[in-house]
Amino acid sequence: MITRRGLLAGVLATGCAGGERTPPVVGEIVGRSDAERGHASGSGAVAGSERVDVAILGAGIGGLSAAWRLRRAGFDGTVAHVELGDRIGGTAQGDGGFPWGAHYVTLPNPGAAHYRAILADLGVITGFDPDGRPRFDDRALCYAPQERLWDGQRWTEGLLPETLAPQDAAQVAAFEALCRAWRDRRGADGLRAFDIPVAHSSADPAFRELARISFADWLAAQGLDGWAVRWLARYAVRDDFGSEPEAVSAWAGLHYHCARAPDPAMRDLGTQVLTWPQGNGWLVAALAARSPWPVATGAVVRQLEAEDEQVRVVVVQGERTREIVARTVIAALPSRVVARWLPVATVPDLAPWRIAALHVDRLPSGPGLAFAWDSVLLGARGLGYVSNAHQTGAFRGPAVLTYYDPLSGGLPADGRRALLGAAWADEADLVLADLAPAHPDLRAVVRRVDVRHWGHGTTIPAVGLHADPGWHHVQPHPRVWLAHTDRSGMSLFEEASWHGVRAAEGALAQLGRPPAERLC
Repeated sequence: MITRRGLLAGVLATGCAGGERTPPVVGEIVGRSDAERGHASGSGAVAGSERVDVAILGAGIGGLSAAWRLRRAGFDGTVAHVELGDRIGGTAQGDGGFPWGAHYVTLPNPGAAHYRAILADLGVITGFDPDGRPRFDDRALCYAPQERLWDGQRWTEGLLPETLAPQDAAQVAAFEALCRAWRDRRGADGLRAFDIPVAHSSADPAFRELARISFADWLAAQGLDGWAVRWLARYAVRDDFGSEPEAVSAWAGLHYHCARAPDPAMRDLGTQVLTWPQGNGWLVAALAARSPWPVATGAVVRQLEAEDEQVRVVVVQGERTREIVARTVIAALPSRVVARWLPVATVPDLAPWRIAALHVDRLPSGPGLAFAWDSVLLGARGLGYVSNAHQTGAFRGPAVLTYYDPLSGGLPADGRRALLGAAWADEADLVLADLAPAHPDLRAVVRRVDVRHWGHGTTIPAVGLHADPGWHHVQPHPRVWLAHTDRSGMSLFEEASWHGVRAAEGALAQLGRPPAERLC
């Protein structure tokens, strides 16, 4: 009997276009051991104890930024740094030459001192002009064309079809005008309505009321019900939050469009995006290279017990269970994890994602615009893909296309369960089928499809989350500093690094070593 899975495997192995055989597609689901390790329970007896000044839990952007800040301050105390995964970087990690998650950052806002300092230290900012505006390494500026859209017939530049009906074009223009107005608004406290990092945004209650309604309801109240403006709004919400306009707040939905305001001179650069072939994996590697404290990977935090003068952390690494006793802890872990042991008042949910790396002999063809950094398909289930060859200028040779699919159609917990039980053949077939309408020759050029599941990928800024402007400052214990990006309610490099730097500065002050400069 021929089963569906057997049929899928046969299609992946032989192809069926015009009866011609194509080389087999191979691949696997990678990183599954991280999920299994994180969900495992139980531990052996503690077999050793280590005393340190600082313990950093987690080596995503928050944890790596904390280590960067300690080093920048000249900290010469003892540090233990542990990470659940086999690789550092969390959802920002890259695999040598391509991204496995976050794949760009935006130009810094003027007030983002921590972000500018990081980019300058990593050589992305190469200097400043007499007015204090940064200059950037040209290799990090996103090359043109940046985005293209498959409209069902051909590829066109941008995120909207080249021709819109008059009523749709009018609604898009009205939405853009609203965003421009919000971008310039300031609250009674003198702060911008929306800023990056989120902590710099106005606390004015008149603005924060937007957090109490959904983005979908806000759009409807503005009379913005056309398909084009709804498409733009939904794409943005799925892209940044892995969710839907009905599930996130209007405050968060507008933040995406209104918070980015780099120095005026930067508008001449032709892009607001910084990126690399390996996406934010480049930033991960650069930050890690500047830390003098190695990260112990494959380490599961099994216990976190905060006392008056110290914090006990029990870590399981393979067959070994050890105890770390720290004077202070930087917990760059999701809030839901810390809440197992300490009272965390606000615990945002995280969206599940399916990511696929398609290794191709050449870029697949399709009518219209031949290539771009980011390729988006109208009507597809996923968000499309980015090409790791774009920043190298190798537009026509071998490449890895990283495909993004937020499981935003249902409850996040249901999406996570579906990913845990998914088989590679089904996953690969789903990805190839989603891209096939735009690329009839895709099956002929792809050689490998690896799939990665992020069960807890991006933070969902649900309705109500940002109504209280101070929730992300609350610590669960005086000696435990939260440093995960979910404390901002959104998963951005600028936010994760802000929490890491802020936590490190707090830990330094607690240890009697306050930094001479404050970046947060």
